[in-house]
Amino acid sequence: MKRGFSFFPLVLAGLLAGLTFWLEHFVSSQAPQPSARLRHDPDMIAENAIQERFDHTGKLQYVLKARRTLHFPDDDSTHVETAQLDHFGQPEVLSIASDTGIVSSAGKEVVLAGNVQGHRAAGPRVPEYTFSTTQITIIPDEERAYTDQPVHMTRGRSFLDGIGLQIDQINGVAVIGTVRATIYPQSRANPS
Repeated sequence: MKRGFSFFPLVLAGLLAGLTFWLEHFVSSQAPQPSARLRHDPDMIAENAIQERFDHTGKLQYVLKARRTLHFPDDDSTHVETAQLDHFGQPEVLSIASDTGIVSSAGKEVVLAGNVQGHRAAGPRVPEYTFSTTQITIIPDEERAYTDQPVHMTRGRSFLDGIGLQIDQINGVAVIGTVRATIYPQSRANPS
């Protein structure tokens, strides 16, 4: 009978250890898990993606092509790598390429950064122009783009270097600030 009592502390210690393990497991499983909406983790990753945005009338505003696209649900933003944006404003299509980009929620703003290269073909009254900068913000609904970074622009045979750029696609106007330029006269036959 004395032997039975000598096992009691051992059985009691094993029971307490098992109860402690079960209680720790139960409590940790009840702890709230952090929501994916609170973390900046992508919920979608796509390779060679094409994103199109239309206005309220159904007219195509822009096409954004990217080598890699990541969507983040916490701020509903889309991050792109090796981006090519074609904006279908007036008078001609404005094409802008960059290393990276961020599209805001609902596509209201597109920020392209890193080796930004822009091109607009010549129109009936305006010459072809190209530009390069480090970052540019595009507002598709207003058909505007702007940057406060250094810009190199060619317009026909003329070229300009300055700080800041405002592009108005509706009126076909590009304004560059604090500029240094070499401007060649336009011939009436050729708007360059």
